[in-house]
Amino acid sequence: MLYLSILAACSSGSRFPELHEFPINDQSFKGKVIFQELSSTTGFKVLLLNQSGEITDQTIFRYVPYRFDTADVNQDGKTEIIVGLTKATRFDPSEKKRLFILRIDDNQIRPMWLGSKVCQELIDFKSLDNGYLQTLERTTAGKFSIGKYYWQSFGLTLENYTHNEITLDYANQIFRN
Repeated sequence: MLYLSILAACSSGSRFPELHEFPINDQSFKGKVIFQELSSTTGFKVLLLNQSGEITDQTIFRYVPYRFDTADVNQDGKTEIIVGLTKATRFDPSEKKRLFILRIDDNQIRPMWLGSKVCQELIDFKSLDNGYLQTLERTTAGKFSIGKYYWQSFGLTLENYTHNEITLDYANQIFRN
């Protein structure tokens, strides 16, 4: 089995995501991905390991992570790596939660989608069946929504909000189930 290993480091006071190692066993890659915390700087390392435990690729992100996941986002039979990190962007200089999707191509980690934002302010995400991603988002009115996104051509597209303009407590109940 091939493994992708990602290690993440957070700034002091931050919490490294609990899930940080994911097995991958699909038509093109067998092994695991591991997220590894960096010891001397803010950031994390993503390691891709093959069935023999050999590192086939790695990359470093100099940002604070909040969630890691894997899923076949674009439904092509290949597992993608989903990374939640906090960073500013060129067009949005405030540090916010962002969502990156990485693909595995010939035992190498490649960017697939480096999303600067979803429809509203991203709070959290998780993968669902059939390539869907569910998001917890803050609305412009200060309430919260649960979004359901799917891959379309070159990015994530909102299918619908399953819940909209709800309290954070209620949104968390729905999102955590």
